[in-house]
Amino acid sequence: MPDPGSTASAIRAVTTAELHLIAVAMAVNVTLAAVLLIAVGTGSQGTELALRMTARISLVYFLLAFLASPVARLGVRRIGAWLDARRRAFGVVFGLSMSLHVAFILRLYALHAPERPPMVTDTDFSVGIPGLVLVALMTLTSAVGLRRRIGESWWKRLHTTGLYFVWTVFVLCLVDSVSRKTSAHPVLAYHMFIAALLLAMMVRIAAAIAGRRSTRGDESVA
Repeated sequence: MPDPGSTASAIRAVTTAELHLIAVAMAVNVTLAAVLLIAVGTGSQGTELALRMTARISLVYFLLAFLASPVARLGVRRIGAWLDARRRAFGVVFGLSMSLHVAFILRLYALHAPERPPMVTDTDFSVGIPGLVLVALMTLTSAVGLRRRIGESWWKRLHTTGLYFVWTVFVLCLVDSVSRKTSAHPVLAYHMFIAALLLAMMVRIAAAIAGRRSTRGDESVA
């Protein structure tokens, strides 16, 4: 899920470092989920905990991909360069992590069949499903071959739309969860992640403003 607004988003082959990051990150995700299920059990409670954990881990990787390009544009050189070089890998890990999340959703439905699981809200359905479809499309088109096949203009439209739509999905689902779902630690479970998403959007807006000012400055000098 490379950032279509980045000047460094040109098509390039997947590097060994990116593959290593993706493999290690997913190994950690799967291991954490397995440990949680072993400790709590594979019933409804354990599955719900695994569902929440994979959602939060996925959000972290989304934020890393979401912030990589704007942090680099704001001139935070070391952090920005490090994030920017791994932006595509973070996006792919996010997509794969969401696949694991979907697997736990299906498991929860199987446990509660034929009823809908109590923790799944209408908001989860109305915005979550379109969001998951976009995540799948963005992850698949991170592959060089598919990116070339659909063309650069369509790729940019897909990833720009998807990036901001997925951000919106996370915000809406978390805000909805605050009022509808019970948690012993709502600040850690919901409020902290809502704040992180809002802060990330502020960083992107600041980077966009800085970029426009820089462009105007270059034009005035010319």
